Amino acid sequence: MRTPIATRFNDSLAAIQRHARQVADEQSRLSGGTKLLRASDSPMAIGRAVDLRTSSAHLDALKRLQDTADSRMSEAEQAMADAAQVLDEFHQLWVQTQNGALGGAQLQAFTLQAKSLQEELQQILTRADSRGYRLFDASELDVVIGGASNGVGPVKINTVGGVGGLRVLNASLEEGWERDQTIDEAVDLIVFNEESIVQKFIDALAVGERIELKGLNFLEASRAMIHERIYLGANQARLERARVRVENVQVATKTSLAEEVDTDYAKSTMEVQKAKALMEAAQTISAQIGTMNLFQKLG
Repeated sequence: MRTPIATRFNDSLAAIQRHARQVADEQSRLSGGTKLLRASDSPMAIGRAVDLRTSSAHLDALKRLQDTADSRMSEAEQAMADAAQVLDEFHQLWVQTQNGALGGAQLQAFTLQAKSLQEELQQILTRADSRGYRLFDASELDVVIGGASNGVGPVKINTVGGVGGLRVLNASLEEGWERDQTIDEAVDLIVFNEESIVQKFIDALAVGERIELKGLNFLEASRAMIHERIYLGANQARLERARVRVENVQVATKTSLAEEVDTDYAKSTMEVQKAKALMEAAQTISAQIGTMNLFQKLG
């Protein structure tokens, strides 16, 4: 059965149009970097890509939170070290005042040094990080570093220090005393309150007297800060492990997303060349039919 010339001509024109669209699509994939130009290209791939992009955005948010936690914990650790140093200096000053050879006037001379340490301790314990969060405020301690997706609850860690262990500086304070106080109120109780050993020490020096301590209170307070640093260090290690996990998952997610939507440049280049060759063949057929005379078309 012979194929009419008109049918062959129409088929060649349709082929030209089809291959021209294919060339345009592949060139769009090459220039845009994505193989999904429209939803009909692959509905399932587009659905998976949406899920992967959502996961990637969640991981980006977690990384920002982890960066915040890391920065805050570094500042908190430094604040704890500073507080421990000031408390050590208080202890050393107290030891010096226990020298029986010192008279009242000489003891009074230590007052300004003690007041300076008192003010420095207060400033350290009320210090805030670069975002304005107090570094010793237990109400601002948790930061999410993982989870919070796919049915997994948020994973939080403590990112600041605490002043609970400093109750050794005020005999009237009991275990858990800091929970009912704002950070400013708590610091006042352990630094300026009339029952505070810090304030009692300064008041005694101001009148040229010694203060007798039942224990090494300043040294114990310094150790409390060291214990806070140890606890914070454990959380920093935990944060680092969480960062590695998020980084690994993000790499895997981006790789999967690339496989779903990114252009395969080698394949698309080959498809462009193939479509161009087929289009040129169809154009050649159309041109040949267009140049036929009546007898050739009838024959």
